[in-house]
Amino acid sequence: MGRQLVFYLGPSDMEELEARLKNLEDPLILHSRSPEPKPRIVESTDFKENGRRWLYFYLVRPDDVSAIDFEEVPEQRYWSMDVLSSPVVELTTCYFDGKVLKRGRLYYTEGSYGDDDHWVEKPEAFKSWAKRLLSAARKTLKLDRDVSAYVGPEAMALKAKGVEFTAL
Repeated sequence: MGRQLVFYLGPSDMEELEARLKNLEDPLILHSRSPEPKPRIVESTDFKENGRRWLYFYLVRPDDVSAIDFEEVPEQRYWSMDVLSSPVVELTTCYFDGKVLKRGRLYYTEGSYGDDDHWVEKPEAFKSWAKRLLSAARKTLKLDRDVSAYVGPEAMALKAKGVEFTAL
């Protein structure tokens, strides 16, 4: 079963949420792609590469790094984490171009089906940690029923100025 929290965050909202999560749970931030089957740690979600801001990351407890499963994407020459089987929380940040703010999310699964089609639960320590991450995000943000998502203060101000909120 998966758990998620969807949100709309302006750039300063994302900085604030990231700082809160780091202070509470001390996650490592992993780039969603790696040139080899091992984690690529980045300092912040405000990560730019080849002139482009990256939007997809994973949060992981330092103790869980060795338990991450990777999948190769040979056509594009990179490795990606398997969010279904790995003890990671997927973090998609919000894209903002001044006119449109695209939705982001925190997402994790509590387990997955193994090779023998039996459900395999993720460790209790991971599930507890992941729940705390989502709970901290909920406490930081405000639920906006109009957009069916949590919204940060900067995003709320952008919405009031006419910025369009979109799911994709």
